[in-house]
Amino acid sequence: MRRNAEKARAGMQRWRLAHPDEHRAEGRARYARHKERLKTQIAAYHRANPDLVRAKREKHRALRIGAEGFFTAREWRELVALYEHACAYCGAIGPLEQDHCLPLTRGGTNFIDNILPACRSCNARKHTMTEEEFRARLALEDAIVTPSTVESSDQSLLAG
Repeated sequence: MRRNAEKARAGMQRWRLAHPDEHRAEGRARYARHKERLKTQIAAYHRANPDLVRAKREKHRALRIGAEGFFTAREWRELVALYEHACAYCGAIGPLEQDHCLPLTRGGTNFIDNILPACRSCNARKHTMTEEEFRARLALEDAIVTPSTVESSDQSLLAG
């Protein structure tokens, strides 16, 4: 194998494709033999790479739904940098999630041009709304409870 690693790798790949059940059984047996060690390694990887784990989970979710497209970790980092590591909706700095402008459940794609960085709070509140619907909701909420509207109403009471 050392003398011709590429050839050996290609041969193993052909075998795995030709014998998927046996390959799956070997993987399960290996996991059963080394369960605790592998759990520790997996947990350490998840702690060290939360963004990659989250991106992978989102990619699998999009595939399950049947959405078209995908984006790379590099594209995601560039998008976050473009928004200066802030939520696209409220401007909060902190951990960001991938938010679909047009949600996957409403026919959106998983391409980077349908993604915005959002804080957990905004992403959860947006739920299945489109970007425009959510921004309209935020504008309505701001119009109802902004300090400037409270101050102007207080001043009109004092004048009247």
